[in-house]
Amino acid sequence: MIRSFRSCFGLLAVATLSTSVASGQESQLPVSRTVGVIDVSLPVNQTTLMAIPLVEIVASGTVTAVSGTTYTLSSSPSVLPNVMITPHAIKITSRVDQRGSGANAPAGASTNSYGLSAQITAQSGQDVTAALATAPNVGDEFIVYQLETIGSIFGAANTAGLLGGSTSGAADILYLENGGALTAYFYKSGGLGGIGWRLESAPTGSNQDNVVVGVDKGILVLRKSGGSPVSIRFTGDSIVGNEKPAVVSGFNIVNNPYSVAATLDSSMLKDFVTGASTSGSADIVYLENAGVLEAYFFKNGGLGGTGWRLVSNPTGANQGAVSLLPGKAILFREQAGTASFTLTEPFAE
Repeated sequence: MIRSFRSCFGLLAVATLSTSVASGQESQLPVSRTVGVIDVSLPVNQTTLMAIPLVEIVASGTVTAVSGTTYTLSSSPSVLPNVMITPHAIKITSRVDQRGSGANAPAGASTNSYGLSAQITAQSGQDVTAALATAPNVGDEFIVYQLETIGSIFGAANTAGLLGGSTSGAADILYLENGGALTAYFYKSGGLGGIGWRLESAPTGSNQDNVVVGVDKGILVLRKSGGSPVSIRFTGDSIVGNEKPAVVSGFNIVNNPYSVAATLDSSMLKDFVTGASTSGSADIVYLENAGVLEAYFFKNGGLGGTGWRLVSNPTGANQGAVSLLPGKAILFREQAGTASFTLTEPFAE
């Protein structure tokens, strides 16, 4: 059981997050299952590991040509919207060609970018450029969805109502992670440098409300005492397909993009992370529970049998039924083997 991020990130105590799924209906987009509303509460004087559980999907369809990191898309709607006005990402939601390259595979080979997402950095009509870690195949399906920013989630003028201050010491703090490094932001409500979202490291610097929450990332929100209750409402589409975020050695704040709960067992994480007979040789998955991070690993042998176990009780009961809840991000510690992480879509058809 971990009661402080100081042992992990050199930061913070961790806290409660609550979610509620308010509604759902069919989406008009051909590959989107549901649209709805999810409220995520940010309790005062606690730290929340917050996910982005719903997105705005603006197009879907198939990849018709691949040239390096530029992909030609056949989309619905038939004319791809301008996705450069605000930040958007492309996600590959199927693998059309299942052929491998082994001796027993059918003739030929195909790439596998299923579950990968990347921010779109350029667009020319139906051509988009995005640095997917693996190129898609012609015929793979995709969605294009809008990415969130600090301003789009919390309001450029802090309409969410987080505690602001003239210094970061008096304000609530947002932590965004990129490549294992945390960057801190706060809402500056007065003093030298004006008002608006600022870097904790540069409180009199430029406004940061357009900073993008990275693809596949969640947010650490540190609420301090003296603030008011805050709840963030997400509306939009449930993201589709398996989720394969880029992770690095060390700690990663991984977004849980799904609008329905899964469990450690049903998530099939064990197939993608490194298990071991002891937690010291395994990857660690941290889930928030009543304001505390519980650490789990997949035990693949030794005393106590196999299955998901608490790091604090490696020979105890199987923890496979522990829930991954909508609205809650996942803290993943890659400490063994090759960096890898995949969440299986919980509502796959």
